[in-house]
Amino acid sequence: MAPEVENTKYSFSGVVNSNAVYVRSGAGENFYPTLKLDKGAPVTVVGIRFDWLKIMPPDGSFCYVAKAFVEKFGDGSKGRLSKGDVNVRAGSSLNDVKTIVLMKLDEGVEVTILGEKDEYYKIVPPPGSFFYVNKQFVDPVKPVEAVAKAPDTTEPVNTTHAPVDAAPTPTTGPSVVEITSSAPTAAPVALASTLPSAEVRFEQAETAFNALSKIPTEDQAMDEVLTQYNSLSTDDTLAESLKRIVDFRIVTLKVRQGAKVELLALRETQKANQQKQLALKAEHEELVNRVKDSSVQVFSAVGTLQTSSLQQGGQTLYRLTDPATGRTVVYLRSNDASLLSLLGQFVGVRGDVVTDQQLSLRMITPTETLPVDPDQLFKTIAAPIVPPSLAGKAR
Repeated sequence: MAPEVENTKYSFSGVVNSNAVYVRSGAGENFYPTLKLDKGAPVTVVGIRFDWLKIMPPDGSFCYVAKAFVEKFGDGSKGRLSKGDVNVRAGSSLNDVKTIVLMKLDEGVEVTILGEKDEYYKIVPPPGSFFYVNKQFVDPVKPVEAVAKAPDTTEPVNTTHAPVDAAPTPTTGPSVVEITSSAPTAAPVALASTLPSAEVRFEQAETAFNALSKIPTEDQAMDEVLTQYNSLSTDDTLAESLKRIVDFRIVTLKVRQGAKVELLALRETQKANQQKQLALKAEHEELVNRVKDSSVQVFSAVGTLQTSSLQQGGQTLYRLTDPATGRTVVYLRSNDASLLSLLGQFVGVRGDVVTDQQLSLRMITPTETLPVDPDQLFKTIAAPIVPPSLAGKAR
């Protein structure tokens, strides 16, 4: 059940001075939030307990009451309690929790029904039900009539927090804005600073964490978010349930940091390997070109290709001649018509060299005949049978 907090003799209206401020079901961080208020939202303060202001239910607030004890009437938007001592529980638009009892209703009391959830009706908060907000998030505006009388021994309403837009006034002590009233007011007590509460900082860290999780690990800047969670882990004002989430986030971020380091190292290794492979490929291509440029073509014989006046058998006879003297170096026997296009050119011939017993001549049946540069003889061209006039080029 929510703590009993007496109403003060003099209440005041105020405005919320920050965004996403939690309204809670009780006077403490461990009580579940019921809704959030943004900057400028009005609240009516009726009591105070330590750092917590007791407020009238803000717009959007609702409560729960068990369906079993409510009898609907009229168009169904109204109900009447069928028994006494019925619990009224704090409802929340942020979660489904409904464990905090704000007050009890007597038999016959009428309630306004807003909807239903499970075995409960959602109802407009009955008179006498209150919620709570941390005083650091409320700036006082003006006094209002007391909502309920209370003994003089109750804690006074804190009125020392200046409105956000008020210009600072130099003083020798804390800045104080007094609530004026025709009746005597309680002594002012300094409000807490307007630094965000632990829960607000938790929400900010969660927002940053969720945004971080949507981008690739290697692009995540985790240090700042980790610093936020580390700060929250040592904050004694943060609820234990949220601290467990904070601890889990810290472990998660540290694991991600390690994974990021390993991933970036792997990327660097892959990049280095790719560069090595490119270098090896370039080196290989260079070696191939060098071998290609320096390779030696080996033929069986070289010389100028000419026709032969000797013809015998079913194949045409050709001869390789010395380009300087025209003398025959070796004979060729072939019906390959492509040889006709090479007549008069200096060529290299591949094939077995044999001696024709009938003609007593050295003979080659060519397997390949290519035009070659005689100036490359003994450089990139070699052959065991060469024209005598060119043999002198050998070194």
